Amino acid sequence: MLKLVVLLAVCSVIGAQKQQQQQLHQQQHQQQPNSLNRYKEIPIVNLENVLEVDGKFRYSYEGGDGTRAAQDGQQIVVNNQVGTASQGQYTYQGDDGKTYSVSYIADENGYRPIGDHLPTPPPVPPPIARALAHLATLPPPKENGRKF
Repeated sequence: MLKLVVLLAVCSVIGAQKQQQQQLHQQQHQQQPNSLNRYKEIPIVNLENVLEVDGKFRYSYEGGDGTRAAQDGQQIVVNNQVGTASQGQYTYQGDDGKTYSVSYIADENGYRPIGDHLPTPPPVPPPIARALAHLATLPPPKENGRKF
């Protein structure tokens, strides 16, 4: 009989702890918004996606919040390797309320974005520019068998 009383006491303590944990979990969820709910669902109001037989493509979309993107491209061969060359642009509203736009080209020379808000490199110092211009006028070096 004593074993039965102890068993019932242990079960009731465990049940009470579980209920307390569930209540605490619910309170935490009410206080902190679910990380998935912090992003609102934005509908796509316009979508185009075209793939041509010759490898050319274009796509564009517009979101209900004004976000827009478009890209045109084609398959290219550079140095016997197949790749993609494309150009496009996208526009979105930042958390600060400003509208940001980026235009870009992506090809064998890399990804080159242009946007008013993007940082730009500093100008080349004049002595370096003069040295580079002078080096460009020199004839190519002669091969003398050294490979370093």
